[in-house]
Amino acid sequence: MKMIELALNEVACSGCIGKIKRGMQKYCGVETVKILSGSGKIQISFNEKMIQSEVIKRNLYKLTFRTFD
Repeated sequence: MKMIELALNEVACSGCIGKIKRGMQKYCGVETVKILSGSGKIQISFNEKMIQSEVIKRNLYKLTFRTFD
């Protein structure tokens, strides 16, 4: 299992963060999703045999974009 930490720079409210967290948990290979309070970051543990970090980054960007749209 591998872990990646990414910034959620523009996410302001807890409702938006919750949507993003739930959305990321739906992807096959993503084990855990943790929001790091006060830092504006998300920590994702995943199985690198099932999903790659670049795919996670791309999906996180899409989720963030849809949340604010």
